[in-house]
Amino acid sequence: TVNPESIASLTGSLDLARTLFFVSSKSGTTVEPLSLESHFRSSLYAIATATGSGTGPGPSSPAPGSGAGRRNFVALTDPGTPLSERARAGEFGTWVATPEDVGGRFSALSAFGMMPAAAAGMDLHRFAESAALMAQQCQGDAKGNPGLQLGAFLAANALEGRDKVTLITPPEHAIFGMWVEQLLAESTGKEGKGLVPIAGEPLLQPESYGNDRQFVVIETARSEELQFQQTAGELESAGHPVLVVKASGPDKHGVAGEFFRWQFATAAAASLMDIYPFDQPDVEAAKIRARELLSDLDQDLDTVPLADALRSLEDIVPPAYVALIAFLPESANLTGAFSSLRRAISEKTGVATTFGYGPRYLHSIGQLYKGGPRNAVVLGFVSGKYDDLAVPGASYTFGQLSLAQAGGDFAVMAERGQKVMPIRLGDSRTENPSRELIDATEQVFG
Repeated sequence: TVNPESIASLTGSLDLARTLFFVSSKSGTTVEPLSLESHFRSSLYAIATATGSGTGPGPSSPAPGSGAGRRNFVALTDPGTPLSERARAGEFGTWVATPEDVGGRFSALSAFGMMPAAAAGMDLHRFAESAALMAQQCQGDAKGNPGLQLGAFLAANALEGRDKVTLITPPEHAIFGMWVEQLLAESTGKEGKGLVPIAGEPLLQPESYGNDRQFVVIETARSEELQFQQTAGELESAGHPVLVVKASGPDKHGVAGEFFRWQFATAAAASLMDIYPFDQPDVEAAKIRARELLSDLDQDLDTVPLADALRSLEDIVPPAYVALIAFLPESANLTGAFSSLRRAISEKTGVATTFGYGPRYLHSIGQLYKGGPRNAVVLGFVSGKYDDLAVPGASYTFGQLSLAQAGGDFAVMAERGQKVMPIRLGDSRTENPSRELIDATEQVFG
């Protein structure tokens, strides 16, 4: 996130001197992690100055050339990037070189995924064993190859018009669904084609789903097996294609096997759909537009009233879908309000919905929105008020960065043929954006 309210809240909740920060960027230039790094280095510098425990956190801090807090930062980036050069110059406690020939969304089993997993206490031997076992299984022929079976299912249904890959997961796999969302969207969402991953959607009655859906039900040892079997059976009875995937392993280490299964499946599906899965040609356009907006901070974002935007959705039908984007401080209440809106939209219209917080979605499903099928209706929510929080060393605040990223991406999506409606949610008169969204949902959809 670069939302100033979220950053300020997180900063206040952490014991910064005892916190390890992973600064991860393949290119070494990604604006979000570098801006957050500057913020936390500056915060550590302030602590060091106040306590007399050091002279500053490093060359990018307000006090150049010093070392307090340096050990708190680990750089993960490819060799030869600006971030790696800073690491070589001694600005980080550790630099981990990441593989240049592995794309970001395929890097969960590289240092980008393994280092945080190790820091969180995962047993890397068991983690790697799970991935190796799945890799071995994916070497076989089609009948016994779990990755190829999944990829063929995804592609075959998409080629018949069922491109909305709806993931049904137990609660413990909810975050995994977000990872799959990025993998599918960035790998296939280009040249006007692509798989549209639907993750985190409320479970609906079978008749509320359109004929553009396919379902992947992820079943774990801990999930309620009978409940999942019943859900899969009801969907199949309603005529929807369903694939039940039994997750690897009995515990959390099994997720490594699922990483490999889905990466293999994504590459296979893309090949069957005649899509090259290893680039993301439309991501850079939004970054360029955001930089242009940051150079002219007087530009404003034209918005539409929330209720008017919601009413405009009442007549849409599949294969169109609604993309909800929130450049807002993430919270359980706000996520719940958007979940209620997703349910209301689908029950009223039968169309699928996606949801993501900005700017995270830019690195996830954003490629699909710009390069994939031109049938999205995008509701882009920005805050009606942004508290000022400076980005150390920059000429703009986090709030201005957030608005520039929103405005840049909204403009590029509209240029690529999507219908985009920017909406301001919450202002000086509305202290509860969740309530505002719930009230509008009830007003329009009942």
